[in-house]
Amino acid sequence: MNERGMVYPLILSLCFITLIFFSFLTEKVASERQFVFMQEEQLRQVRLIQQGVDRALIWVEDLSVYPAERRVNVSEGILKVVFTKISGDEVMFSVEAVTTRQSTKKVKVYYNVTQKSVTKWVEG
Repeated sequence: MNERGMVYPLILSLCFITLIFFSFLTEKVASERQFVFMQEEQLRQVRLIQQGVDRALIWVEDLSVYPAERRVNVSEGILKVVFTKISGDEVMFSVEAVTTRQSTKKVKVYYNVTQKSVTKWVEG
């Protein structure tokens, strides 16, 4: 029986299995990092939108001319708010948030000026 003829294929198979295992681990870590990156970016977008809506609720009280537009640079990106009068007591403002990594999220908010309340919130 030739031991040398048996050991070489066994070592080759073991090396191949080890290579496949480490390739799988590398891909798994890379995909988890990408997922975390995407989650962080989404949270950044949500924070920016919330800041934009909060500021718009303050600005809408001071507006007298429609349509109006305001832009603000904040630490996490840029906010663009466009105000449009829908009816006598309802204003629609569109908030666009662009993060520092250039991902964008938009929301339209319908606001009743007399009741001082949000009547509708549309994302997209």
